[in-house]
Amino acid sequence: MKGRKQQLRQQCLSRRKALSREQNKNFSGKILQTLQDYLHQQYDKDVQVLCYRALAEEVDTSALFTSQSDHQYYAPVTRKSGDMHWLSCDSDTEWQTGLLRVLEPVHGQCWQEGESPAIVLCPVVGFDLQGNRIGMGKGCFDRWLAQYKQHIDMVIGLAFDCQRCPAIEREAHDMPLDAIITEQGWMKCPNT
Repeated sequence: MKGRKQQLRQQCLSRRKALSREQNKNFSGKILQTLQDYLHQQYDKDVQVLCYRALAEEVDTSALFTSQSDHQYYAPVTRKSGDMHWLSCDSDTEWQTGLLRVLEPVHGQCWQEGESPAIVLCPVVGFDLQGNRIGMGKGCFDRWLAQYKQHIDMVIGLAFDCQRCPAIEREAHDMPLDAIITEQGWMKCPNT
């Protein structure tokens, strides 16, 4: 199974890399608009959004951290062990490049489970319509979700439609997505 997953990961990374910078920008804008519409329809002002900071070819989430919003955003900080914690951020946040080459907040209030509704936005390398996800292979999100999923309202993957796979075999440690947003729109996964 590991070989098949690695093969799918490489195929999805190649398809994502083939998108032009303009396509990435356009598709990312559509994805974030769908997300914002969902948040507006489903939550009051006090939802906590735990969101990754994108690498160059991922769905660009940077606008979420710089715009005025009724929601509180948190970004992950990854330790050498691969464990994550989340710090609050806003338009004044100071950022630094972390261990995984991802921007991380330098300071911020640490996310505390149970204080108000929370959703997690996951980066995706590949996905299927059952909510199975392939990440970069480090397992950071899966380990964190295994510990905190009971405190999360929804786990949403952000991806481009070209990253869709016919089927991804779920391993015991894999944490499924509740929904996926691509430039084609919102897809609720059947495991919820």
